[in-house]
Amino acid sequence: MKKETVYLKLERDVKVVNYNVTISDVAGISCTDQTLMAKIKCIKLFQIDVKKSKREIISVIKVVDSIIREFPDAEIQSIGEMECIVEYVGDKKKHKIWDIIKVFFVSLIVFFGAGFAIMTFNEDVSVTDVFENIHTLVFGATPKGSGILEIAYSIGLALGIILFYNHIGGRRITKDPTPIEVQMRMYENEVNDALVETANRKGELIDVD
Repeated sequence: MKKETVYLKLERDVKVVNYNVTISDVAGISCTDQTLMAKIKCIKLFQIDVKKSKREIISVIKVVDSIIREFPDAEIQSIGEMECIVEYVGDKKKHKIWDIIKVFFVSLIVFFGAGFAIMTFNEDVSVTDVFENIHTLVFGATPKGSGILEIAYSIGLALGIILFYNHIGGRRITKDPTPIEVQMRMYENEVNDALVETANRKGELIDVD
């Protein structure tokens, strides 16, 4: 009997809402035999004990071993990650109100923090004095109140912030990721690497027995 080739793509990190973690939760599966693929996706890998930890780390070898035990004739080709971080998040609907509250307070902190940073920056370099000197040099008189320079500065500052963060409201200006998204991805990768290393050192990595 010809061996069926199964392509396995293990994800780097996943979030699950069920205690019982199956292969479909942590990896993508592809093969020509649709029945075999469906059976492999339903294979149970382990059960999360939330009293102990809501996060577990599983090795691709454990996933491959689980498949081979059920289907010895299958030929596994791994094209994904070596380890996967599995985090139990529960029912998202129950935490929706709490998420809204957190977003609201974070938005307030960011808003007032950014405003304070801008005001502090302007006070340190004395933008008002700079504008007054430029106005006096160009027009030969001391400005009275806000003028063209202050208006242009305000518009330019707003446009600069919008262009830098690459979106306005809910609309993205370009398809490129924003600086915040780039930094968040870098942070997530560093956190994931640290979690894997810690699990390896403590012997908590879910691997073959």
